Amino acid sequence: MADQFGLSESVKGFTNSLEASRAASKGLSQSIENIQHDGLEVAQKQANERLRARREAELKKQRALIKALDSWQKKKQISDEEAKLKIDFVKKYGAKEWEAVLKIKLDIENMQRKDNEEFQHDLKAVRRVQVWCFVAALMVTLWLKFVLGAF
Repeated sequence: MADQFGLSESVKGFTNSLEASRAASKGLSQSIENIQHDGLEVAQKQANERLRARREAELKKQRALIKALDSWQKKKQISDEEAKLKIDFVKKYGAKEWEAVLKIKLDIENMQRKDNEEFQHDLKAVRRVQVWCFVAALMVTLWLKFVLGAF
């Protein structure tokens, strides 16, 4: 009469159910912890990436500043040398001759500018010819392929 109603089997089943629930709960807790850990890793990687990008931007700014300072120094040096040359030249030959030198300088700059413009014009003409050559080659290729069936 001890197990007439199946009470011990029910208690065993209930106990097994509780054990399975507890194991599932542990697995679920572990899964949640892993997801949180993965999220933390992703956040850490993003923070490191932002820090790296910020450092690179700062380095680029510093490089740009250094280049600007170098450029300024070169321009300043050239300007100082031109001023010194002007003073020496005017002392030796006079202001009228200095004006002649400036005119020659202007003529040289204009000649260089004109040469550059002509070069750019010639370059455009060469590119135009290249495009037309590609078009002609395409037309010949298509004609050979579709009309003669050569390929």
